[in-house]
This record gives sequence, structure tokens and C-alpha cells, in this order.
Amino acid sequence: AQGHLRGKSALVFEPYYPYHHRILEEFGAKTETFELDADLCFEKAALRNRCRELVRRAEFPLRAIIVCTPANPSGKVMTRGELEAIAEIAAEFDLLVVSDEVYEHHVTGQNPHISIASFPEMRPRTITVNSFSKSWNISGWRLGYAFGSGDLMSPLNNAANVIYVCPATPLQSALAKVLMVDADYYSRLRAKFAEKRDFFAAGLRDLGFEIHESGSAFYIWAKIPHGFNDAISFNEMLMEKAGVGMTPGGAFAESDRWDSYVRVCIAREDAILEGSLARLRAVLG
Repeated sequence: AQGHLRGKSALVFEPYYPYHHRILEEFGAKTETFELDADLCFEKAALRNRCRELVRRAEFPLRAIIVCTPANPSGKVMTRGELEAIAEIAAEFDLLVVSDEVYEHHVTGQNPHISIASFPEMRPRTITVNSFSKSWNISGWRLGYAFGSGDLMSPLNNAANVIYVCPATPLQSALAKVLMVDADYYSRLRAKFAEKRDFFAAGLRDLGFEIHESGSAFYIWAKIPHGFNDAISFNEMLMEKAGVGMTPGGAFAESDRWDSYVRVCIAREDAILEGSLARLRAVLG
């Protein structure tokens, strides 16, 4: 935002990660949304038309598309066809792509994780961002990275040197000692989270939730049971009666399409997931 987007705008796919919205607004840019359909898919023609409209405007013209795959909050894994469509449109309108791939090691479905920067024509216009927070369970360490061509990264470095400088050196050193030691670490991580998702999703289905098959396993994106329409009041009821919290879908959107959806984080110990499901059954079963 500080290095490339001040006075310009970026497009996010809705439902979106709220900080993708907020950070731009805080640094003098503007966020525009492109709503996915109920299956979390989009039509290329509609995306092209939206980008054309935004590129041509005088104030806050479109400069970038933000791609989050697997997505927070929905867990959606972009298909190769969807990424190719985004790449084609980005090239057509000379847009940057910021690719958030924090959850790449939690992909468990048929669609593999694909980095849009791996497309030959996209590397010069893509900034890829990633983090060790989720895959190594060290969110408080604030360790992550961004990469891209030199001309894209230089403005980021200038901003980082003023705003952030770098994470604490001892934390970087600690991660470096274990990062490449275990070749099977990520495969075990995927298997463990796939089991968590299968277990908790099955329990939610039994209680009437409609589960989106995202192809990843860190979050579960679900429509709340029939008879409940507002995820905010539904969540308040669950916290009061079951002591279990979910994030209402409206927190990730500007439209009301997602008001009956919730994001469920399953990154907890198995015993906690089992206990949470038991308490949900006591209230909803």
C-alpha cells in the first residue's frame, strides 16, 4: 500500500480478509470489492468489466488485484483456470497482482496450490507475500516474507525500513535452525489438518451446517443451520450457551450475501475441538 498504491486502488475478492481492506485505507489507497458467487466462483467477463470500469476512473484508479489463495476466510483454493483469468486481465490493464499465499501448506483438496507468479508472464507484475505464522504455529513472532522483481520490491524495502525495519533477529535465527531440517514436516501438517477438518466438518453437518468444500484445511466456511438467518445473533447465542465462538460472515464482506455464513477456525488441539463440538451438540443437537 505504501510503496505502490497510495492514491490508487486495489481489488479484493469478497468475502475478503479484512486487513487487505483496512491496510489500504490506512495508507492512502482505496479498496474495491468483487463479489464471488454462492459457490465462491467468478466469471472472467464480469471481472474484466469491473477492472475496466475501475482503471478508467479519475480518482483512485485501479492499480492492483489482491489474490488470496487459499483464502481467508473461506479457505477457497483458486484453480489454475481462475488464476489464468486473473493473469490475463492483469496483463490487459497493466495491473499488479499481490498474491497472499499464507495458507499454501494447508491445501488438502484436488486443486493444488499454484502461485500466480509461476506463470512466466506474471513474475514481473506479481508481489508474493507469505508467512510462517500459521504453518509453524508462531503467529506472535511476526515472521514472513515478500518476493518479486527488484523494481517491485525496492519501494517495499523503503517503506519497511521506516515502518518496521525487521523482525527480532533471535526469532529469525530460531526459525532458520528448524525450517529445512524435516523434509516431511509440511506433509504431516497437511495430514493433521485434514483430519481436524474432516472431524469437525462432519460434526457441523450433523447439526445442519452447510459446509463449503474449499480444498484447504485451516478454516471451515459454513452456512448456519436453517432456522437461523443472522450469523451475528447466532454466534452470540453460541458463545452464551455453548462457550463456542465463530466469526460471522459479514465481517468479511460489504454485501449482505454472507450474513448467514460463519468462519470456523480449526487450528486448535484435538481435545478442544472435540469438547467444542460436544457443547455445540448440547445446544443445537
